[in-house]
Amino acid sequence: MYLATRESKQYTRASNRVGRRLPAYTTALGKALLAERFGTDRDEHIPAALKLLTPNTIVDRPALDDVLDEVRVRGYATDDQENTMGLRCYAVALRYCQPAQDAISASVPVGRLTPRREREIVDALCAMGDKVSRVVRPLANGDKWFAS
Repeated sequence: MYLATRESKQYTRASNRVGRRLPAYTTALGKALLAERFGTDRDEHIPAALKLLTPNTIVDRPALDDVLDEVRVRGYATDDQENTMGLRCYAVALRYCQPAQDAISASVPVGRLTPRREREIVDALCAMGDKVSRVVRPLANGDKWFAS
């Protein structure tokens, strides 16, 4: 579920609105979170039948598990037009608790994406995800001294 969004200053609109729900396996946000889970914990969050939302949606469970393993190693997830044609999304899990429960992402129209821009987006997301995780972790773990 999308809890907050920020619109681009450029006119292209994505269809991700606050409160919108999408299957986790079709989104970069969802994949970033699913990659933090294992075994039955992961299985509980993935339906038995994966539905095709676009021609790019991963609907083969072993292929999805391979992608999630890559995400965990790489440190970020992607959605390459898997729920919205024309958009590529990048996401990182916020690791202030285990398994991660929140993630942040950035979506970019495929036509505006270059390898350099992709690297800038991924680097910015990873840096921000790390900062948020380091600040929130003590609060999430009940460190009273940090909160005062």
